[in-house]
Amino acid sequence: MAAAPPRRPRRPEQLPPGRHGLSRRDVVRSQRTRILKAITEVVAEHGYQAARVTDVITSAGVSRKTFYEHFSDKEECFLAAYDANLADLMGTTAAGFDSSEDWVERVRAGLTAFLDGIASRPAAARMCMVEVLAAGPKALSRRESAIRGFTYFLDAGRSGAPTRIPPFTAIAVIGGVNEVLYAQILKGAAADVPKLLPDLMYWVTLPFVGHERANAERELVLQATA
Repeated sequence: MAAAPPRRPRRPEQLPPGRHGLSRRDVVRSQRTRILKAITEVVAEHGYQAARVTDVITSAGVSRKTFYEHFSDKEECFLAAYDANLADLMGTTAAGFDSSEDWVERVRAGLTAFLDGIASRPAAARMCMVEVLAAGPKALSRRESAIRGFTYFLDAGRSGAPTRIPPFTAIAVIGGVNEVLYAQILKGAAADVPKLLPDLMYWVTLPFVGHERANAERELVLQATA
């Protein structure tokens, strides 16, 4: 008699089997949350192209039928997870940015929160900054909108700049920061991105406040993190 296949270990967030007294709405929310978390982890581990729906449902602890009740295919699931992960990163950044009145201090707090968010959620960071490039035109459109969304934090500094700042400055700076972080995340060094804060603060603030203030800010951050 063939031995029964080993049971898949239950994830902590999975609902208990049998009767649990939860509403259908709570069940659906739990399923969706687990699927989004699962595709984030699966894509980070295997890459978007190699990730399979089978891998996602196994990781999430749901049936194939349940997956397709929520999403029509892998792409739709990826986009939903991308939106959720990006919203978390954007919200974290905005909370830091809104914690002060001085623009440079706001940028420092926002950038610190953003880098810490990447370090603490490496799978989400890889999805949002690396694998999104392989996920098709809809994902690329989401990425472009996200990059433009982050320009809000820098455009606020144009009005107080000592000289006229070209309107494309913020998007150029954000694009440069994105490339620096992409390289770090691609090589598996997401945990180290907070160490880039001093140099990134110099680069981000330089066009808006000039070398002297930007360099002073870099030195301040270096002293605080020494």
